[in-house]
Amino acid sequence: MYSPAFQDHFLHPRGQGDLPEATHRGEATDSACGDWMALALRIEAGQVVEARYRVRGCPGAIAVGSALMTLLPGRPATHDAVADAEIEGALGEIPRMKRHALRLAHAALAAALGRTARPGGPPEQEC
Repeated sequence: MYSPAFQDHFLHPRGQGDLPEATHRGEATDSACGDWMALALRIEAGQVVEARYRVRGCPGAIAVGSALMTLLPGRPATHDAVADAEIEGALGEIPRMKRHALRLAHAALAAALGRTARPGGPPEQEC
């Protein structure tokens, strides 16, 4: 069901954890399934220099977040810096039932770019 690249990102996620020197933070929740993703970004001169994520969710959310972390550094700090097709290319394919994770990742990125860093953690209730 999952491509080898998807499985690799799911089993060995890249960029997971916090980024204490983040300049921007944001989070999003998928209202349909309850998956949650938080991004921490370090942005300098309008470019993403470093990115980390935390996630509570399905294999799709974990793999998509991991792929996004590999693609974001070096990109402009814009909500559309990484297209869905690029994430899907990095994962080999995203099953139809896991494509909601793309919306979650983009919503978390938009939230991170919409405000500067602030203290925060995962939601108190896990999904």
